[in-house]
Amino acid sequence: MYNNPPIGGVAAGFGGAAASAPFMGMNALWVGLALFTLISAALAIKRVLPKREG
Repeated sequence: MYNNPPIGGVAAGFGGAAASAPFMGMNALWVGLALFTLISAALAIKRVLPKREG
């Protein structure tokens, strides 16, 4: 989407992998959600900012 690699999907995958780790438990859900939110916000900001002219 928007010529970006599917980083959000990768973050969601990491969240799912962490959820399968028994030592993380339910906290893994929130860690995965936080990662997904941060990466999505970073991509949105990157899209909004104008490109630098070199």
